[in-house]
Amino acid sequence: MTPIDFLQSILKLNRAGTILIMTGLGVVAAGAVAVSWIGGGQNVITLAVYILGFGLVATVLTFVVSNPLMKTVMGWMFVAVLGLILFCAFDSVIQMTGRTPSPPCWRTIFEEPPHVCKARFEAGEKGNSFSVTSNTPEAVETPVLPPVAVDGMPPPEEPVIVAGSGTEPPLIYMQFTPPVTRDTSKDIAADLADSGWNIAGADQGGEEVSRGPSKTQIRYYSADYAENAKWLARDLSARLDGADVLVNDFSEAGLIARPNLLEVWLAP
Repeated sequence: MTPIDFLQSILKLNRAGTILIMTGLGVVAAGAVAVSWIGGGQNVITLAVYILGFGLVATVLTFVVSNPLMKTVMGWMFVAVLGLILFCAFDSVIQMTGRTPSPPCWRTIFEEPPHVCKARFEAGEKGNSFSVTSNTPEAVETPVLPPVAVDGMPPPEEPVIVAGSGTEPPLIYMQFTPPVTRDTSKDIAADLADSGWNIAGADQGGEEVSRGPSKTQIRYYSADYAENAKWLARDLSARLDGADVLVNDFSEAGLIARPNLLEVWLAP
């Protein structure tokens, strides 16, 4: 019995409809694998194990159960649950709903609940995360000679932005959570832009989100931009009167993001 014949028998559909369902599931599964691959090979293995395990259980039960009605119900349950698994796989990577944990949290689902893992990411307890203030000592680097005064005028103060190992300049997005106001976010965005940072939508103050982290933080999604994130955190801390700013490593979160993306999250 071919897979199409098997699915046709348990779903009680005609052959054309069964082929359409099989094709759709194949396309969705291939897309899920492709998207998960961006988040890391281990995520693909985890997703494949879950789907394979569920498929084996469903197949065994289908053969064991002899009642035709039960076979039909279990067949539709298989399709529905498989579709839910694939949707969660997509959503965990692109965070369309913001309710599913990132792919690494599925790998540790038997060690800690996904919502706990997600909270640990937001709190900076995953990856190479650390706190920065404007008073943090600067790393020892090759000194750069200051610009020379011209015609007795003092040299202009130019912002120092570390290029890091990234190939593109960092692009910064702002998010803020009430009671932080849009006016406050706009002022901070303008100050960071004046310091030389490329703030997307600085004139609008970024995006207001109903739920955000409890700590003001800079998130980076590629290890190549960790140094940029640190310097941005220093500038933000200076704007916030020396408050601690978390530099949060999301490079291992398995999310789809531009490598040069830095996010500023203003917490209440």
